[in-house]
Amino acid sequence: MPTTQKIDIFKTHIAVNKQYVGGSTRSETNAQQLKKIYKLSSNENMLGTSPEALLSIKKNIHQLHEYNYENDLKFRHALCDHFQQSLTPDQFITGNGGMELLELFVRGFADPGYECILSSPTFMAYKNFAEIQGAKVIDVPLKAGSFELDVEGILNAINPNTRLLFLTNPNNPTGTFIPKSVTDTLIDQIPPHVIVVYDEVYFHYVTTSDYARAIDYIKQGKNVIGLHSFSKAYGMAGIRLGYAFSTPEIAGYLNRIRRPFMIGTLTMEAGIAALKDHAHIKKTQELIALEKEWLYTQLDMLGISYWKSQANFILFNSPLLPTMMAEKCLELGIMVRSGEVFLAPDCVRVTIGTREANKAFIDAMEEILSTLSKTLITKKNNHY
Repeated sequence: MPTTQKIDIFKTHIAVNKQYVGGSTRSETNAQQLKKIYKLSSNENMLGTSPEALLSIKKNIHQLHEYNYENDLKFRHALCDHFQQSLTPDQFITGNGGMELLELFVRGFADPGYECILSSPTFMAYKNFAEIQGAKVIDVPLKAGSFELDVEGILNAINPNTRLLFLTNPNNPTGTFIPKSVTDTLIDQIPPHVIVVYDEVYFHYVTTSDYARAIDYIKQGKNVIGLHSFSKAYGMAGIRLGYAFSTPEIAGYLNRIRRPFMIGTLTMEAGIAALKDHAHIKKTQELIALEKEWLYTQLDMLGISYWKSQANFILFNSPLLPTMMAEKCLELGIMVRSGEVFLAPDCVRVTIGTREANKAFIDAMEEILSTLSKTLITKKNNHY
């Protein structure tokens, strides 16, 4: 006689709402009837993929029927060259984008009973991965208004159960950065049982001199993991390639627990080629620097407040509810991202694109503000 007793075979700490929800793709929008859609919602490179990476893909596409590499050693040697031999091959961990590596960090260091610290508004995949692993997430919010890091709050939040501290520099979605003096002060006081995940995937766009890189602390032997991605400046979001680097001890541990064959032939070859494509990076950096200033001027003229950014996006205060603003922009052919998913209520994030795309965004904002103004005037007249 079969038993009717219900047996719970699932991990009880994992809820269905724990999965991170990324930005929409073009095919997922409801604006396909428009002749052109400018995707300014996912911080991709509107100049496209590194030409050297594309050429490498074409050269190696005939190899797809074979397992060409037993491991990622060729890629890690290329990364050593890129870092001018300041790190060794055993200090790198590679994966299918930053997301896979973040999941690896959490799986490696967090379990039920442990804690992870983040500072919202920020990239909330940190929270999702930690909760899936059963860890408790402690949010020490950025300071209201300025979005500066609350160093004292973070240090006070650290206890014997803390295992990971997520620092995003520059931060997503605010575009703000943590000055070197601040990161120096914080990391010097982090106890040895805490690993700092230093997410610097937007470092290519930083122009300030007051900026510390993850490698600065790793060279000092600090418990820091640097995270980089090819999805942004290199224009390779569709390939999903990322890498991390740390001390030999931390990197060695993570490489022992990662699954084998994490990246494929074309991905690896494209990444190696992209690392050498300095011309594409320079062109991208010049575009973002120029267009960022142009957008600042346009937003000022529209009376929209925003935060100065060290990344390839700008966060601004939305005159409408963020989800409504995203919907209105989409109706006009512009994809932007609501700040709500990052715990930045009342804000919207827009990727900096080409002048054509940026002008289309500003035109859309002008039309939305004009419609909003007319609506308010009509409501006021009807009231009287």
